[in-house]
Amino acid sequence: MTGTKTALRKELLDRRNRMTKPERTEKSRRILAALLEHTLVSEAEQILCYVNTGNEVETIRFLEACLKRGKAVYCPLVSQGDMDFYRIVTTRQLQPGFHGILEPPGEPSSLFTPGKTACGEPAPLMVLPGVVFDRQHHRIGYGGGYYDRYLERVPGLTTLALAFSFQVREAIPYEPYDICPQILLTENGEV
Repeated sequence: MTGTKTALRKELLDRRNRMTKPERTEKSRRILAALLEHTLVSEAEQILCYVNTGNEVETIRFLEACLKRGKAVYCPLVSQGDMDFYRIVTTRQLQPGFHGILEPPGEPSSLFTPGKTACGEPAPLMVLPGVVFDRQHHRIGYGGGYYDRYLERVPGLTTLALAFSFQVREAIPYEPYDICPQILLTENGEV
């Protein structure tokens, strides 16, 4: 099964890398518009979101829009083989880090610490990337397991993944420990 995951990952990364910048920008714009209108985003007070790299769905404008709306925004920082999320107040705080991906400074006082949500209060929302998904929301990431381990360690988050429509297959191989985002959003809407 690992070989199949590896082959799918390579195939979809190659396809994503062949996208032109205008195509990626336009599809990302459509995803961003739908994301900003999504009830989960409007209701969430805390948003944990990846910072796009390479040809992923672009998230910088989403981060900026959430900050303008007064949301508490957290971005991932990888250190010593683990990932944590740290609050930012501006995207200018992000600097190249793990594999050249933009990361927050990692000040201990800005570490995301999950708290109990009051009855009726929305859970924090995590927006995550992936390479391949299926219609049941199984996810193949980059192979490092960072999001799987983080969500196991920090349960109770609402999860929403972003992908281009060609990254969604009818079914993909998965393991019991693989995370399944609750919502999958493409430029064509929710899957």
